[in-house]
Amino acid sequence: MVAHQITNVLTRNGSLTEAWRRDWKLDDLPVGQVFQRILEPGATSGWHAHAVTTDRLFCASGRILLALYDARIDSSTHGKAIDFRLGMERPAVIVVPPGLWHGVKNIGSSPALFLNVVDVAYDYDDPDHYRLPVDTPLIPYQL
Repeated sequence: MVAHQITNVLTRNGSLTEAWRRDWKLDDLPVGQVFQRILEPGATSGWHAHAVTTDRLFCASGRILLALYDARIDSSTHGKAIDFRLGMERPAVIVVPPGLWHGVKNIGSSPALFLNVVDVAYDYDDPDHYRLPVDTPLIPYQL
């Protein structure tokens, strides 16, 4: 997992926020797909993981909690959970490698919009997407 704190650039009529730049060198993977997700207040995406896909998550509007759990047997952080609170006030991009379980919850009072810049586009015929219920006993973290 890699995280990169982002600085908003103030302009005369608002601000500009860069969500992804190759020269940040967070990874050297290609961009296969970019999509946005909207979550209503209190809603959660549930737990999911990928075998080969890397997610790069950025909250563009609202406030989200991104929780990660490492179930990879050979990982130095095996069995550990961590969370990030992201939003317009605290912009960051979080790079989630394959094998990390992650879930997103809207912790704000308005809809939250986040972007995902993945290295491998979603394959509708053979999805690289594994799900667990939000209340699974397999992950020691309450979303």
